[in-house]
Amino acid sequence: MSSIVIELQREALDSNIKVSDLLRKAFVVSRKLKLQEFQEWVENELNGYKDETPEYRVASGQLKGWNPYNGWVPVIIQDSKKAELLSKRANGQSIAELEKISAEGDNAGPLHMPLPQATQRQLSSAFGYETEISLFVQPTTITKVIDTIRNIILNWALNLEEDGILGENLSFSEKEKENATRSVQNINNFYGPVDNSQIAQGNHELSQTISHKIDMIEVSKFIQSLKEQLTDIEVSAPQKLELESDISTLNAQIESPNPKKGIITESLTSIKRILEGASGSAAGQLLIEAGKMFFG
Repeated sequence: MSSIVIELQREALDSNIKVSDLLRKAFVVSRKLKLQEFQEWVENELNGYKDETPEYRVASGQLKGWNPYNGWVPVIIQDSKKAELLSKRANGQSIAELEKISAEGDNAGPLHMPLPQATQRQLSSAFGYETEISLFVQPTTITKVIDTIRNIILNWALNLEEDGILGENLSFSEKEKENATRSVQNINNFYGPVDNSQIAQGNHELSQTISHKIDMIEVSKFIQSLKEQLTDIEVSAPQKLELESDISTLNAQIESPNPKKGIITESLTSIKRILEGASGSAAGQLLIEAGKMFFG
């Protein structure tokens, strides 16, 4: 009789087997064993991450901006903390997309992860005009993600075997299912609250990342304070309109049953940038409140 768990181990050791195929088999196993946490991880890897992203998907690289005369040139940031923050981005693309990029290899051109538009606008000031700014990463970044997922599946399958869970003929006994529910599935430690960014290829087509999970209650309180003190904030008329637009955007996210972290982050970043250049005690107090959401 064949064991799906042993098959999974064997295939995880075969570099010719795509990780996306391993994940589909791992999905069958986790669903049959009712291992919800592992199943959700597999689904995120197959379909892509929409919010929190595993730490192994964080890439480091070099910031570059597009110069129409010289091409991509490095962006130098004097503040070391900001430079370090902006030199790392998380990638939430599906494993199939990453495998496609990896397969194209050197023919795909340089790999880069575009920054949010608000961040690009701020960093563009160093160029004197608005331009594209991206984080350039090594191709090995993708290889590392793919290999890490392969290793996670292999270790998981080995642990299942050690617990007497084999799945003969694609079927698990009640005892195997019971053993599976008792096993420790350490998936949570893969995750870190970082914003996603897609890896792009070869085309040319300062916000700080919120460092913890967004508390929508705190965001709501902050927006209410901002609305109440909006008339006391000394900024230009266009900036006042921008603040009102950001408030409307955040209100829509607060009321949404599925708020988007990326949109919330970008709107808060825009508000924080305007407050940093505003005058008056109201702006100072609101800036402190905004800082709490960025740094906890």
